[in-house]
Amino acid sequence: MAVVGPALGYVLGGQMLHLYTDFLTVEPQTVGISPLSSVWVGAWWVGFVLAAVLCVLVALPMLAFPYELPGAADIRATKVSEAHEGTASRSAAFSAIHELPKAAAALLKNPTFLFLNLAGASEGLLISGFAAFLPKLIENQFAVNAANAALLLGVITVPAGGGGTFLGGWLVKRWQLACAGIIKLCAAASAVAAVFTFCFILTCPDYPFAGVTVPYEDSQLPGFRAESLSANCNSECACADAEYSPVCGADKVVYFSPCHAGCTRTQGFESTQLYTECRCIASLNSSILPTFQIDANSPKVPYEAINSTCSSDCPYLWLFVVLAFGIMLFTFVATMPALSATLRCVREDQRSFALGIQWIKVRLLGTIPAPLLFGFLIDLSCSLWDQACGSTGACLLYDNINMSRYMLALALIGKLCSVLFFFLAWWFYKPPGSKSSNAVIPSVDMKVRKDHIGNGNVEGRVSNGYCNPGMDHSEHL
Repeated sequence: MAVVGPALGYVLGGQMLHLYTDFLTVEPQTVGISPLSSVWVGAWWVGFVLAAVLCVLVALPMLAFPYELPGAADIRATKVSEAHEGTASRSAAFSAIHELPKAAAALLKNPTFLFLNLAGASEGLLISGFAAFLPKLIENQFAVNAANAALLLGVITVPAGGGGTFLGGWLVKRWQLACAGIIKLCAAASAVAAVFTFCFILTCPDYPFAGVTVPYEDSQLPGFRAESLSANCNSECACADAEYSPVCGADKVVYFSPCHAGCTRTQGFESTQLYTECRCIASLNSSILPTFQIDANSPKVPYEAINSTCSSDCPYLWLFVVLAFGIMLFTFVATMPALSATLRCVREDQRSFALGIQWIKVRLLGTIPAPLLFGFLIDLSCSLWDQACGSTGACLLYDNINMSRYMLALALIGKLCSVLFFFLAWWFYKPPGSKSSNAVIPSVDMKVRKDHIGNGNVEGRVSNGYCNPGMDHSEHL
């Protein structure tokens, strides 16, 4: 559920983006924008309100749980330890605050635990970074609006995350893997996910943006400076102070604003604005101009520019979705096994503290710096910055090729680091009582005793077939 929940959140959050951010007080028709407009801002804050209410509702019944479920002590007593053979396995768990540094030092001397933490940090960096910026990549690469980009990410994450988590747990159970075998499974899954990261080489051509990626018809000076947005066709429009409000011309070129397209007439239909007499747009015969129809009974209105994004002819969207699904699937195949390996490589009385240490490392090395690193590299691929009050604002246009290269580099390096850390965790792992540094032993606590299967009567007592005597009582099943 920890995987399916965030995935469903993307789907529902994407639907919230169809609502205007100030829908309680402002009608988007009054400001002349629609969800197809590049300057549309969806109601991003609704999800936080719903999440807060749901958290309160879930927290109330959780208060009724006991400190320990019935039969937990019996189950612990019958488990065979797979803790790494080393200093950490011989040191006692801390029982007072002043023993905290000593307990932390003992865990840090466990190389398997240390490398599993680093692998979790590299995985967390990728998951957190792509959760924040993958919709932006889909939106810019494939000309998809923000709501549909979030919906596509949810479509990728829901089945891949849920299916990968289930598959990873099932493989551990099916093959009865011990700690070393689980780590090898994680390394193999990360290696396969690294192969799928090459989906980021699928790039689409940049938007034909007048004055940035393509020149105006009367200008041969394409560039990436704001002054290149001016040309002879709009020199009389005084567009220097025009706000960013991109329009798609009938020539399939995007213009910074209607003013920069040289448009002199406008016609509004609810949130849609149509522009005509645009001097910067290539001359087209009126019979082949695109048309807009508000409903089936209204006439078709020709226009030269419209306040929405231009459609893209890039054919790679669904291929990218399929390959991104592969990344997510094999990433989450390793998620639950990696957690299981972390709990097995430390002693029973160290597990809670070990999880706390692990999450601190994952946050400090992975999920916290991820948005900063991803944001910095994505900003490097910006082709046009907004200039407001003499300072640089948000990025208005990205270079698709550079963005794909940066995303490929981050994803591939992150996955290769995960493979390396999982390999080192397996290499340095020493099972209890074993002289081999990477031996694989059966998972005793997962096996079923064969002599209990059959008539269920062993040594004069009735058994239900489990090797754990704590499970021999119906109330514990």
